[in-house]
Amino acid sequence: MSQQNDSSFFKTFGVVLGALVFFTLFIMVMANVFSPDADALADPLVAAQQQERIMPVGQSRIAQ
Repeated sequence: MSQQNDSSFFKTFGVVLGALVFFTLFIMVMANVFSPDADALADPLVAAQQQERIMPVGQSRIAQ
């Protein structure tokens, strides 16, 4: 009886593990399909706007 329980457990474990791997790959494919292209950041105006948005609010004085 113990071997049948082990076999059933490993079968169920394999199905669950396979489903998780499939789900992970599916999510990765969907993320690549719906994500914007990297070329959008190549635009100089977009890059300048991004630099302006992430620029610090204040400046620090440092000794030279």
